[in-house]
Amino acid sequence: MLAPREETAAAPQPSRVMLLARDRAAQILFALALLGNLALFAYLSARFDALPDPLPLHFDAAGLADRIEAKSGIFGLPIIGALVLGVNSALGLLAHRRERAATLFLLMGALIVQILLWLAVNSIIGGLL
Repeated sequence: MLAPREETAAAPQPSRVMLLARDRAAQILFALALLGNLALFAYLSARFDALPDPLPLHFDAAGLADRIEAKSGIFGLPIIGALVLGVNSALGLLAHRRERAATLFLLMGALIVQILLWLAVNSIIGGLL
């Protein structure tokens, strides 16, 4: 005769948020990207009154302005950065349980976008102020 099967309860898996709460690399990347984006908003807010209106926001290969908008258009850059951070963070949260490297890659991408946006803002308003 066969012995009765012992049923073992599967250990509950930690939530996605709990997994990220233990991942220091992901926390650091997220914090740096968020700090970079908030600092960009603060920097632009502090410099806003000194910006010319209208403001050239894009330049062609010859260095001539080909997109000129109201100076409030400069806030489109940190808004794009916040959207990239939000989408990459959400995708990273979904991917973390199965593939930690994908989460780190997405968060590093968000951080790189923040750095590139800082360079773009410096290029746009650096020569103006």
